[in-house]
Order: sequence, then structure tokens, then C-alpha cells
Amino acid sequence: SSYSTTDLPEISQTLGDSPHWFQFYYSKDDGINRHIMDRLKAEGVKSIVLTVDATVGGNREVDKRNGFVFPVGMPIVQEYLPNGAGKTMDYVYKATKQALSPKDVEYIAQYSGLPVYVKGPQCAEDAFRALEAGASGIWVTNHGGRQLDGGPAAFDSLQEVAEAVDRRVPIVFDSGVRRGQHVFKALASGADLVALGRPVIYGLAMGGSVGTRQVFEKINDELKMVMQLAGTQTIDDVKHFKLRHNPY
Repeated sequence: SSYSTTDLPEISQTLGDSPHWFQFYYSKDDGINRHIMDRLKAEGVKSIVLTVDATVGGNREVDKRNGFVFPVGMPIVQEYLPNGAGKTMDYVYKATKQALSPKDVEYIAQYSGLPVYVKGPQCAEDAFRALEAGASGIWVTNHGGRQLDGGPAAFDSLQEVAEAVDRRVPIVFDSGVRRGQHVFKALASGADLVALGRPVIYGLAMGGSVGTRQVFEKINDELKMVMQLAGTQTIDDVKHFKLRHNPY
């Protein structure tokens, strides 16, 4: 992420041969954006994930009550966001471009030469606009409910977006995934890849790298169990599984 607390070279070295994607918070300054994209290419990043659902900070009341600030700096954006340590999210978002448009997707894809996943569409219209702009993938999310807590659950938007995309590009899904059952339901509703957020952080906080690995293992084990109980043998079977529609 643009706001990672670890710099790109260390991340690249740690990842090794694993896929390296970068979540891009687009700056108001095109020169800064080009500089970051040049660094991404130099470090072997394979895909850019453009964040379109968090151009301003949400009303995070818990963070305000707790007095949350960034405990350390953000080296990737240090050049234009100095003194990131001790700052609030509102301070960070002031440097973010707020009037994003499909032209930004086109520009990022053209300049970087990398696949661009648009992270944030929650309706068919936005998915269509992203595809028309040349998006290589759609990332369905509600940012963990931290930006607009009264918005729809990401899962409730997934099928609509999947129908609009119609398998033309991959769909990544996150938000609210806590169990293997959730992974199964997301795959059966149109996702090609399911991403985890808070569970991984919980595992990391509790047990470091071992705790992180255990989170993935437990969710993977439960996914296999659910697949067996549902009569599916492969992930492709899951993607063709029809969830019962509940209108209530």
C-alpha cells in the first residue's frame, strides 16, 4: 500500500517469487504518481490496485475516541507526506486525489504498463465504467466498513458486480471474511479470488508469522470441509455452485 510502514525494497525481498501487488492511493500530484509507478516497476510489482472508495477519510468514531494516529512513518510516500508518524487519517487523505475518474485508470495502465485492478466498485454502473477505462480486474470491497459504516455489505454487492463483469476480468473480494464458509460463498457468488484483512492482522498481532500462517491454514481447512459438505470437489465446482436465494 502507499501507506505501508515498510518500504518497497524490503517488501520485494521478503516476497521473493510470490506475486507482488500494490494498493495505490492516488496523489493530487501527477509527478508524485509517476515517481511511485517508476519505483513499482523497478521493484517488480506485478499489478496495481487503485483505491477508489477511500479518497477521503470516513468518520471513524472509534479511532477518534482512542486518539488513533500513525505510530510510525510511511516510507513509500515520505517524500510528499513527511512527518507521517503521529498524524491522523485526515492528514493523510489531504494528499490524496479526491476527484478520481476513469481517465485516471487509463493513465495508470498506460504509464505503468501494468494490470490495474479497480478497488471499490459496489454496483454494476461503476464496474462498467472501470471496464471501459481498461481495468484488468475489479475488487469488490466496502473497505472493511471503516469508511462508510452505513453502506451496503460488500457481499451484498458481489453478485450484481459479477453479473455486470460477466467473467471478462477477474474479481477479487474482501470485507467481512472470517471463515472458510465465507470464502466458499464469495467464490460461489462470482469472486475469483478472496482476500483477507483483519483475520491476518489478528494472527500477526497474536503470534507473528506463525499466527499469520495459522489463520490461513484454519480458513483453508474449513473451506475444504465446506466444499466436501456441499458436494464440490474443485474451486471451479464452487464457482458454479448455486447458493439458495433468500428474499427475506
